[in-house]
Amino acid sequence: MSSRLFTMLPFGVGRSEGRDRDRYLRAALTIACNVFSSCLAFVVLIVSVSWTLPYLGEQRFGVWMTFSSLAATLSILDFGIGNALINLVASARANDDYRRIRELVTHGVWLLSAVGALCAVCLYVALQVVDMRLVLDYRAEANAHETFVAATIFLILTCLNIPLGGVKRVFHGLQRAWEQHIVSAIGYLLSLPLLYWGCLHHVSIPWLVCATYGVQVCMSACLMVRLNRNGLLRAKSGATRGALWRDSKKILSMGSLFFALQVGVMCASGFDALIVAKLLGATEVARLAVAQRLFQFLAVGISMLTVPLWGLYADAKARGDRDFLSKTLKLSMLGTGAIAIVTSGLIYAASPWLLSEWVGNHLSVPVALLCAVAVMSVLDAFGKSFGMFLNGVGELKSQLIAVVVCCAIALTLKFWLVAKFQDVAWIVWSTVIASIVADYVVFLGLFRARIFSHLRAPEDRAASSA
Repeated sequence: MSSRLFTMLPFGVGRSEGRDRDRYLRAALTIACNVFSSCLAFVVLIVSVSWTLPYLGEQRFGVWMTFSSLAATLSILDFGIGNALINLVASARANDDYRRIRELVTHGVWLLSAVGALCAVCLYVALQVVDMRLVLDYRAEANAHETFVAATIFLILTCLNIPLGGVKRVFHGLQRAWEQHIVSAIGYLLSLPLLYWGCLHHVSIPWLVCATYGVQVCMSACLMVRLNRNGLLRAKSGATRGALWRDSKKILSMGSLFFALQVGVMCASGFDALIVAKLLGATEVARLAVAQRLFQFLAVGISMLTVPLWGLYADAKARGDRDFLSKTLKLSMLGTGAIAIVTSGLIYAASPWLLSEWVGNHLSVPVALLCAVAVMSVLDAFGKSFGMFLNGVGELKSQLIAVVVCCAIALTLKFWLVAKFQDVAWIVWSTVIASIVADYVVFLGLFRARIFSHLRAPEDRAASSA
């Protein structure tokens, strides 16, 4: 059955056909492992809400959900180095230069470790200066210590995750991302019994942070051991100081563009929980978190289909396989778009029943908020599919301009509309409006020819320019 499926895919000819088949097989293996890992992650997400909301209460639950939402957002603290490693490692792999891969991986992890140490110092100082109760609009004096301890543990784990997150990115560049997903799945399996025991004993928010985010960070260390055993990560790379400096500059140069993109995305949507907490209170954060997690199944599914393509696009770009790039992009856009529209509609239609079974009468979620998240989920699916292509071919500057436009519009609308209407749904609708405007103006208006030049052979580009 699987062999028939792969014969139907748009392979090239000759040597390209073999490479195409190998790429799709690697992507299929990654997706299969990702499905297993993501299903477990979804289970952890569901039970972390239904088990903890009744005993934490809306306000404490909102504080914990704020930390949970920031876990992915603060991954930008690697300054884009992890994402740069995907493209650089994939390019070295395309040239079968394993010595170069070892140098890139070793230098990249060293660089990320230094960044993690620097961030630890800066975040520690910030934690001593900033009052977390004011940031989270959390005024209960009796639980102030719990909030501070949870924030401390969360920031420690975040700094440890900076180099470990880079190691995960290396596996994407090596087209061995399935190993990362297997390790993540084991972490989720460990989190489930810890969460169950913790909820039976009504544990505090710091304990919940350790049982979820902490377990995943610890499991990521296994990947570092794996790279070391494969000879791709050494305490000493054997390269000269000049080579180390050149690699660091190259990694930072590409990483700075990815970092700018991550900052833009974070400003556009990553701080939604903090904005809502400040303008409307922690209770509204809980409603936003539940609505977003209701559609998380779709977001996770789209990520499973699109993220494995990043390394494949980078490999095909390095080898000049433009036919693979063109056909795979079309398949990805059409497939993810259709899945997103159908799935989002079904989740929205079934949301009353899903919410009653999930959170019962402990929390009410407005219909307008559910509708906004449903639309945003569809746009996000198209954006992820196209974004993986742009990342893989190294088309970063056009993305940066689009993100700047989107960020400027989104932040302006969020502070204005949420404050004016006092409705949490506008935090999502603002992102929807900004995304549509930015994508239409930048990608279709300014950079259409440049982006699609990656899909045409040199002679075709010369003919079109003539």
